[in-house]
Amino acid sequence: MLNKELIFKTLKDLNLKNTDTIMIHSSLHSIGKIENNAEGLIEALKEYFSNGLIIFPMHTWSFMNSDNQTLDLTIENSCVGMLPNIAFRHGFIRSKHPTHSVVAYGKKAFEYIKYDDTANTPASPSGCFGRLGKMNAKILFLGCPLSKNTFIHSIEEQFNVADRLTDHIYKFYTKDNNGIYEYNVHKHYSKYNAHLSEHYLKLEKPMIEKGIASYFMFGNAKSIIVDAKKCEEYVKELLINNIHEFDNALEVKKC
Repeated sequence: MLNKELIFKTLKDLNLKNTDTIMIHSSLHSIGKIENNAEGLIEALKEYFSNGLIIFPMHTWSFMNSDNQTLDLTIENSCVGMLPNIAFRHGFIRSKHPTHSVVAYGKKAFEYIKYDDTANTPASPSGCFGRLGKMNAKILFLGCPLSKNTFIHSIEEQFNVADRLTDHIYKFYTKDNNGIYEYNVHKHYSKYNAHLSEHYLKLEKPMIEKGIASYFMFGNAKSIIVDAKKCEEYVKELLINNIHEFDNALEVKKC
């Protein structure tokens, strides 16, 4: 069973400090049994990163559309797993992005979530995902694959890669206890591949080889840690050499 002591040891073995910024993508069932359940994991993370910043994606893209234009930020409604919802119940605060919000906990959480206030794309380079490299964040994939790496979308947006966003701009609203906020945003779309982010899986091997990422076990879950700054530098290099790098799942050519 995964308990606080094992969680702390795992994080320490990854050379993570209590001042670090981490984003966590997760598959809760892959981790297995946890002492005090998922709530115990959240509280352990909050204690370990007591002077840092913890972030979970709280995406809602699967149900925000022209027929459902308003997102209630005060309720649990993530479409990317249970841990973000549980974190939301335990002191995390939420950004206002209508399709790709995040929840965050730490001394700089309020400052961080403000980056999404002016977003007009799913993973704006100036938004919460786009800031990860500049913040020297580490991205943890607990039992889930690199296809969940929303950060790569923000890098492709920097390069204005074609066939990534809808031509249509959606009018969405988010509401919390303080008001209602209007967003005019594109959504992710590719006319050639409905699940284009699956192509990000081809980054796993070269990023492991280059020391940008490494494997570790978290409970029962085979997991990956990624250095966001190094990842951004590498992906930019790939896109400079081939702007269509992620149009397909072909192996990455050495550059």
